[in-house]
Amino acid sequence: MADQTVPGIDSFLSASRFRGAGIGLVTNPSGITARGVPTWRALLDAGFRIAALFGPEHGFRGAAQDGVQVGDETFLGIPVHSLYGDSQRPAEEAVREIDLMVFDIQDVGCRYYTYLYTLAYCMEACAAAGKPFCVLDRPNPIGAVLVEGGPIGKEAESFVGGYGLPARYGMTIGEYARYLAGEYVRGVELEVIPLERYRADLPFHGTGLPWTAPSPNIPSVDTAVVYPGTCLFEGTNVSEGRGTTRPFETIGAPWIDGEGFRRALMGLSLPGVVWSASFFTPTFSKYKGDACQGVVLHVTDHGAFRPLRTAVAMLWVLKRDYGGRFEWKPDWEGGGSFVDRLAGGRWLRDLLDAGKGPDEVYSRACSGQEGFERTRRKYLLYPR
Repeated sequence: MADQTVPGIDSFLSASRFRGAGIGLVTNPSGITARGVPTWRALLDAGFRIAALFGPEHGFRGAAQDGVQVGDETFLGIPVHSLYGDSQRPAEEAVREIDLMVFDIQDVGCRYYTYLYTLAYCMEACAAAGKPFCVLDRPNPIGAVLVEGGPIGKEAESFVGGYGLPARYGMTIGEYARYLAGEYVRGVELEVIPLERYRADLPFHGTGLPWTAPSPNIPSVDTAVVYPGTCLFEGTNVSEGRGTTRPFETIGAPWIDGEGFRRALMGLSLPGVVWSASFFTPTFSKYKGDACQGVVLHVTDHGAFRPLRTAVAMLWVLKRDYGGRFEWKPDWEGGGSFVDRLAGGRWLRDLLDAGKGPDEVYSRACSGQEGFERTRRKYLLYPR
C-alpha cells in the first residue's frame, strides 16, 4: 500500500549505523514488520547481530497467561532473559553484554499494561550502564490524541501503574519513551525510530498494518479500545471476559441478570457505546465452567466513546443493583483491593462504596488530567 504507515522496525533495518552492534532486543510476537515478519527474524535476515533477547510479561513467545512467571531460555542459540520471572528488571550482567538495547513491542495506549514498565525499567538499566536505548515506534491502537484520567501518584506506583500516567495517555510508545527520558529517566541515550506516514488521530485500521495480539487477552483492536475502562473489572468479583472470545468486551457473573444490566446501562445514555445482553461460560479465570450472564460492549463512535467514564458507570450500576453480591477482589499482597493498584489509590472503591454517583466518581478519576496534557505536549512527534 502506497499510503501504508511505516513502523519503526522497517526504517531501522536500513540504518547502517546499527550494523555490527550487539543488540539486546526486547520484543514479543507483536514486534513485526509491515509485511508481518517477526522483528527478530527480520534483523537476523538483514545481517544484524542479536546478542540477547528479552521477554516481557507473557514471555518472548507471548504464550503465557497474565500473571504467570516466565523463565529464561535459549532461542536459536540466543539467550532469552525473562523480564517477568524472578525479576522484572534486566540483570546488570545481561545489559553489560550488549552494545545497544532495542525495544519493539506493540502497546495498547493504557496505563495498566505492564509493557510500559518493562520499557521504563530497561531504559533505567541502560542509563545506569551507559548503553544506548532505541525504541522502534508503533501506532497507538486506540489513537494518540485523547487523554482520559488523571496522573497516578508516586505513592500508588506498581507494575500496573506509574510514571505519572493517566489511564489513557494519548501517546505512541516512542513518544512515551521521550516522556520518560524527559521527566523520569535522566541521562539515558535514547533514540526513537519514528513512524512514517502516520498521524496521531489515525485509527489502527487506517495504518494498513497487520495486527498481532500483543498479549493473549488483547486479541483485537476492539479489545484495546475498551481496555482502559473494563480492565478495572480485574479488581472485582465480576468476570472481565477472560476465557471468552471477547475478553474485556464481555462483562458478567453468574448472579447478574444480563438483560436487566443492559437496560440499566442504556438508560445512562453514555456516548459512543451500546450494550447487548450476553450468556457465556468462561473456559478459564473467574467462574471457569460456570454459566454467567452479563453484557458485551459495542463501541459505535470511537471519537465520542470514553472507556474510563463507561467503566465507572458500569461499576456504579453493579454496586447499586447487586450490592449484596458485588465485591472488590483482594490484592494479592494484602492491603486492600487490586482495583486500588489499577485506579491509583483507594478513592475509586471508597467513592462507590459511599454511594457517590458516576459523574462525581468520574470527575475524581480525571483530576489532574490537564496538567498531564501540558507535560505530554513537549514529547509529541506526530501531527494532531
